Amino acid sequence: MKRSLVGLILCVVSALVAPAALADTAANQTVADPSYDWLRDDTRQSAAVLNFLQQENQRTESQLAAQQTLEQTLLAEWQSRSRQSALQPWRLQGEFNYRVDASSQQLIRKNTQTQAETVVLDLSTRREGAAYYSLGNWRVSPDYRWVALAEDRRGDRNYQISVIALDSGKAQSAVLSGVTTDLVWSNDSQSLYVVGNEAKTYRPNRVLRWVWQTDTTQELFREADLAWMVSIYPSTSGQHVLIQSNNHNSSEQHLVDRNTGRSLGLIRARESGVEYYADVRHDTLYLSSNLDGDFALYQAALAEPTRPWKAIWQTPPTQHLKNWLLYPQHIVLEISRQQYSDLVVLNYQGETLYQQTMTPSGGVAWLSGNSSRYGQSVRIRRMSMAQPPQWLVLDLGTFEMKVLGEDRYQNIEPQLYRSEQIQVMHDGVSVPVSLVYREDQLTAHSPVVLYGYGAYGTPMRPYFMPQVLSLLDRGMIYAIAHVRGGGYLGPAWYEQGKGMNKPNAFADYLAVAQTLKQYRGGKNRPLLAIGGSAGGTLVATALNQQPTLFSAAVLQVPFVDVVATMSDPTLPLTRQEYAEWGDPRDPAQRAVMAAYSPIDNIARQAYPPMLVTAGLYDSQVPYWEPAKWVAKVRELSAGSGPYLLQTNMQGGHRQDTRRAQQQQAREYAFLLRQAGSLRHPDTR
Repeated sequence: MKRSLVGLILCVVSALVAPAALADTAANQTVADPSYDWLRDDTRQSAAVLNFLQQENQRTESQLAAQQTLEQTLLAEWQSRSRQSALQPWRLQGEFNYRVDASSQQLIRKNTQTQAETVVLDLSTRREGAAYYSLGNWRVSPDYRWVALAEDRRGDRNYQISVIALDSGKAQSAVLSGVTTDLVWSNDSQSLYVVGNEAKTYRPNRVLRWVWQTDTTQELFREADLAWMVSIYPSTSGQHVLIQSNNHNSSEQHLVDRNTGRSLGLIRARESGVEYYADVRHDTLYLSSNLDGDFALYQAALAEPTRPWKAIWQTPPTQHLKNWLLYPQHIVLEISRQQYSDLVVLNYQGETLYQQTMTPSGGVAWLSGNSSRYGQSVRIRRMSMAQPPQWLVLDLGTFEMKVLGEDRYQNIEPQLYRSEQIQVMHDGVSVPVSLVYREDQLTAHSPVVLYGYGAYGTPMRPYFMPQVLSLLDRGMIYAIAHVRGGGYLGPAWYEQGKGMNKPNAFADYLAVAQTLKQYRGGKNRPLLAIGGSAGGTLVATALNQQPTLFSAAVLQVPFVDVVATMSDPTLPLTRQEYAEWGDPRDPAQRAVMAAYSPIDNIARQAYPPMLVTAGLYDSQVPYWEPAKWVAKVRELSAGSGPYLLQTNMQGGHRQDTRRAQQQQAREYAFLLRQAGSLRHPDTR
């Protein structure tokens, strides 16, 4: 009853008062509901809620009007740094190879005999007329006549598959909606293997074989366990599709004949705590698995995969097998040692033929852009926060490594910037922190922008980000806190910051923040926090615990209503993420969650200014979480703010690439103004 009364009041008032007055009225009407639960509308159609979000957007526009000139200055700087990208690696497909040009978004085909290159499709036209657009995946058919596209035009990551003729550019009339980005063509090019999403929760839960010309589907597999998710990928041999189902620490796989869709059986029945990931080459099954403890590489008979597997390579102690590829004569591994990655090449007997560290000091490198079915070389992507990205290639015949290409930017002098990594010690733990700055612009009062994430075992690597240079040119330091719960230092680092250990991530972030205030002789440097999604949980919790430590914060689509969301299994991801955040049905776990859940721990204290973003169609962090956070902070804070909410009314968890830079300019301008770093940069 309370929700309907509030909705009626807001609808009537909206026609009678000015925007600013309406926002104040909306806030006043909700004081009686301290949880702000009325803001939740799963349909995204409530007039009261939409009106509230639109008025908040107008409030934000008004509050940020003074920084528009700075936003335009930042955009102009970024546009002046036009990038000349090193060519993307070809996707090898036999007679023809394919790649998408990063700048023009054209799909290009190369004849492997004549080396002639042809533009076969302009993908940029696919976004025309769409308020939101994201291309999730593309795959060319084995007969080279068609391309399948996985596209999102809403922002909820519930994709639609379209098939386009490469000779005419004409899209076929049949489309398949409600799926993920997984795409595997049948070898006769007549059908596609895809993964369907569960209604409402968007859990990937079933594998379909879609005959697109007749628009008919056949269900090949359905996952009944609500905590498990499904994915698919083709075998390197080209003859199989692997159906994978997994939860947070276990997996199970089935083999399917790629030609017919016929099931070839289960590889190994699921077992709690046991993960395995398979591929096929030379009529043999190869698997990485933690079956005997640490991840190792195994070999098994394709016809009898359930029989005991033979270990052919074991990960050395303190290292972790991250990735592996099957080439015609070699097995290529990516091995992590703390923050470093090694490239290891084996023969098919498991003997090491080559090993080399890929990661530059203070940077990052990984296997990327490889097509191992036809390949004879290994592609590596390498960069640091001060070094633009490079493509490296290792020739598997000679084991010669060389730089294949490097991204180049106008008006950027990489030698002006310095990237490094420091360690922050607290409570017996050493937390890595990646930093980048301009030595000649550094002072004792230079502000620090501190980014953090710390969830899902996802490592926030020190990537090259050209927009960050605008902060460095104004004398700021950009830092990434590699807190526990992320995967920067491997699986054990992740385990120490998940579930019941989640508070460790917050302690790490706060310890890093305290240290950076005095970094390099600093005198109480201003600290500016930034984090998105699960990183928003990290930042919001830090603000609750030590609000005066920070001068300002940007929270991007932040996950802040942890207990409520994890108590609602009807929401996307809840059932699959109990291991990450905790299961509130367990009293001990609920107590830990309640102690940090950001919305539940807002107190009457002086919070720093905040800019908080949301996406109306966000299926990962529903818009009402950031909306409730801002409303409650604004109500209880003893600070003067501002506390601003900006909701993308036509998007979801991620920004449309056409608007991403504009949004980044807004967020950086907000932080710069709050830190008082408005002097004109000396870029020399």
